[in-house]
Amino acid sequence: MFEKIEIKRKTLASTAYDSIKAGIVSGEINNNLLLSENTLAKILNMSRTPIREAIKRLEAENYLKSVDGVGLIVQELSLKDLAEIYEVRIALEKVALESAILKIDSDKIANLEIDLENVINSYNLNKKIDDEYLYDLDSNFHNVLYSASENSCVKEILKTLEIKIHRYQYKAYKVSNTGKEATIQHLEILKEVKNKNLEKVKNLLESHIKWSFEILKEAMLKENIK
Repeated sequence: MFEKIEIKRKTLASTAYDSIKAGIVSGEINNNLLLSENTLAKILNMSRTPIREAIKRLEAENYLKSVDGVGLIVQELSLKDLAEIYEVRIALEKVALESAILKIDSDKIANLEIDLENVINSYNLNKKIDDEYLYDLDSNFHNVLYSASENSCVKEILKTLEIKIHRYQYKAYKVSNTGKEATIQHLEILKEVKNKNLEKVKNLLESHIKWSFEILKEAMLKENIK
């Protein structure tokens, strides 16, 4: 009986986490709003316990920030914060590639290539592509590249960085209209991954991530985030 209660509590906490996070990523919940356990519990029609657990997780991931005597606000990263994160990301993804490039699953590469080519075909036919799908494909692309690495420490840090910049990357896809160019760059990188050309892949990857940051910076400046 108690196990069922625990599972239900965890399920509610996960539901609360997903709902609040989705609101932050979409911009529906922004740093102009003052939040609390009570208000979130009422909005989501839940007790405070799962809300509290969701808040703890979102604080740990830098989505929310607790202000003493005031409440909760959305935690925003500055451009300086993001520039530093991207600098570290470039270095770590290149390190991960060194042990991953010979071990990346060929089926994953083939499936990823098909998905990317389908995106290009859709753009060429002037079909609208969902921003969330583009973000997920981008995230999967980078995960495929470094997940085969033997360096578990590097992979763990990269996962943490991905969590920190998730909502900003998603916003960039929504406002920048650069999905086709990003996809072309991904295909160029995959071509060299298939050739096992480590140095070429590292150079292309660094250029791609630097380009991505410039797109992200432009999107943030449009929202007056500095």
